[in-house]
Amino acid sequence: MIERIMTQPIFMFTRVALSALITASAGILIISFFYFAWIFVEDVYVALNKEEVAIEETSVDEFPHIQPITVTAKKRSIG
Repeated sequence: MIERIMTQPIFMFTRVALSALITASAGILIISFFYFAWIFVEDVYVALNKEEVAIEETSVDEFPHIQPITVTAKKRSIG
């Protein structure tokens, strides 16, 4: 009896759809792993070949567009 129910088209479609969903999820995980491995290797390669240049911290204004705020508020009397 159960064999007759399980061979109906809706159950076959469900099994195929579930298999496709699992396969797609596995593919996304594998592609993500390869992508992150590629980025990691690229970062390590760039870090190994990067020349370090010493710069004095005091001679370079890191944020020239940011100016200090001057507060000129006065306390007002109530009334």
